[in-house]
Amino acid sequence: MGFGDFLIGSPGRMMQQPTRNPQQMGAMNQMLSQALGGLQGNKFDFAPIEQQARQGFAQQTIPGIAERFSMMGSGGGQRSSAFAGALGNAGAGLETDLASMRSQYGLKQQDQLMNMLHMALAPQFENIYSPSSQGFLGSMAGGMGQGMGQGIGSLLPLFFAL
Repeated sequence: MGFGDFLIGSPGRMMQQPTRNPQQMGAMNQMLSQALGGLQGNKFDFAPIEQQARQGFAQQTIPGIAERFSMMGSGGGQRSSAFAGALGNAGAGLETDLASMRSQYGLKQQDQLMNMLHMALAPQFENIYSPSSQGFLGSMAGGMGQGMGQGIGSLLPLFFAL
């Protein structure tokens, strides 16, 4: 508020106030670029999850099926078509499960990126209205006018009484 505003007042005006501090603005800009990059590239790395599932299949599922068929006796359980069918079914189940998990993983990643994008695109400023102010001279003139109005109002009946 300058000296001129002090004397004669100032008109009402809109001001913009940041909703975040500079560090938060930097983080939001980084989040925006990550979200946009992730959504454009669709580069979700499912490989570690897939590798773990395949390793578990090779180390647990296949030996478990083999053990079940070896317990059948000397009838060639592991050489039977039932053994091959069981392995085939288990492998098909693994692939179906992996495809489902890959899809769910991608959807979750996209959802996280969309949430980041939503946060990063939130308004960075808010508008604040600063009302007008009268200033020293304006308030003084208003007070003098009010006093003069009261004085004239009290003198009018005397004037008409003459």
